[in-house]
Amino acid sequence: RQIQTLAERIKEFETTIHERTSGASTHKERVEALAGQIEKAKERIAPLEKELGTQNEKLKSIRDQRKAKLEQVQAADRELREKRAATEKMLETHARLEVDVAQRRVRYENVIQRATETYSLTLPEVLQTEEPEWDGDVQPEWSVLEQEVGMMKAKLESMGPVNLVAIEEFQEQEDRYQFLVEQQQDLVQAKDQFLETIKTINVTTAEMFLNTFNKVNENFGEMFKNLFGGGEAKLELVDAEDVLDSGVDIIARPPGKKPQTISLLSGGERTMTAVALLFALYKVKPSPFCVLDELDAALDDANIGRFVAMVQSFLESSQFVVITHNQKTIAAADVLYGVTQQRKGISKIVSVKLTDHDKDEADVLKSKQLEPAK
Repeated sequence: RQIQTLAERIKEFETTIHERTSGASTHKERVEALAGQIEKAKERIAPLEKELGTQNEKLKSIRDQRKAKLEQVQAADRELREKRAATEKMLETHARLEVDVAQRRVRYENVIQRATETYSLTLPEVLQTEEPEWDGDVQPEWSVLEQEVGMMKAKLESMGPVNLVAIEEFQEQEDRYQFLVEQQQDLVQAKDQFLETIKTINVTTAEMFLNTFNKVNENFGEMFKNLFGGGEAKLELVDAEDVLDSGVDIIARPPGKKPQTISLLSGGERTMTAVALLFALYKVKPSPFCVLDELDAALDDANIGRFVAMVQSFLESSQFVVITHNQKTIAAADVLYGVTQQRKGISKIVSVKLTDHDKDEADVLKSKQLEPAK
């Protein structure tokens, strides 16, 4: 069968060699054809370059003519803009004068109407009225006089009728004002206390975080050395000034390598580093139970032994439930639970207590040693 397989592969190789040979000849023919096209193209370059020079000279002449025409157009355009600006200015002045005349006419008519209605005076009587005495013998502007008269009328109208309950209303508003001031002071004090509490919590949290971080960092270095058989590892804060919002960098140096971030390590090294960090955190505050889901999947046999030894060192304070397919990890367990399917569609759980098995073997060996020699 192997000879037949090799013979088939030889035929495939021969077919491939034939195809490559025919393809090489085809490519060679295409190269020769392209070389001929290149030579023809080179022969056409010189006439085209001469034609290009002629066209460039014509283009330069046309551009010079166009430049001269543009300058003439720009000069005419500037002159046109100046004349339009002067025309618009004259139109604005004319419109402003017309508006001023209309305003003066309306003001004149209003004054006559108001004098007639308010003071019962006719136009001749108004004209015969003597001028009032002005401060400084300078008559103020009519607009100023109208503004002052309007302000005086507004003050009189705003006063309105006399309010007999103004004192009681003022006392009510004063009481409400004092109540709101007290409420504001209480809110300001509560805000200050709240900010002080937040500040105290932040300080306490930062201290607790740094203490825990230093313990985890120390444990991480020890766990890393135990798992890798040497090297060093540490945790570094990205922003040491703001520890509560700072990130954490993991620096690891396996034996024989330079210090580098965890992202540059291999898959097994990253797993071992993660295991070291996990148990460093676990050592600070262990829990009664711990579940590890295929944590040893990326480890080789040597690292599996270190991983199992690390787990066994925590058995006095915690119980571990490990999901694994590795034989060494399974061999180190006290109790095994597996799922099998003896019948299609029916799963069955199988459990084995290895501690009882070891105890039974020890009892058997002890009984054999106590038997009398025959």
